[in-house]
This record gives sequence, C-alpha cells and structure tokens, in this order.
Amino acid sequence: MTDTEDKELISEYMGWFAHPQGFWYDPPVYFTDSFRGKVKFDLNDAGLCVKEMEKREDWEHDFMDFVAGSQRWNYHQCIAWLFNADNFFESMAKWIKEKKK
Repeated sequence: MTDTEDKELISEYMGWFAHPQGFWYDPPVYFTDSFRGKVKFDLNDAGLCVKEMEKREDWEHDFMDFVAGSQRWNYHQCIAWLFNADNFFESMAKWIKEKKK
C-alpha cells in the first residue's frame, strides 16, 4: 500500500500520528507511540488494527461483512486473503471510506 491518503485514513482510525520527513514533498512517517516506533503497514501493524477493530466491535459484523461482500467470499476465504498486508490495508482503507459516507 503506497497511497498517502489511505495511510492517513488508517492512521486517523488507529490514533497513530504523522511526523513530516526531511523535505516538503516527502510523505509523512506514521508512528504508533514513542515506544513502538514507525508504522510499516505490515502484518504486525495489521494485527494492531484487528485488535483495535475488535475493541471497537467493528471486526466481525462490520469489516468482515464488508470484505466478504465486496469479494463475494465466506469468512474463511477472506481471512486467508487478508493475511497479505497489502490486501488487508487496501480493504481497511476502502472500508473506512465507505463507513464515512
């Protein structure tokens, strides 16, 4: 996932903060907090997102329903597909955009 807007949406949902890089044209770097460091948008960070979704009760009957409906799969197929970080964060960004409508 490289889209700056998608990273911004996900970071806003998660409460992660942005820090500008050296030049004005560089995209910002996102951080979880001062102890965990830089967000890499990999499967480790996807796990943090799932934990937050579960805490907010968004995981099963909101996010998974969205992914299953958009892919026309059952939950088991979706879980296997979401084990790819790019697929997970792309779906999460689409879900957040849909939720904001």
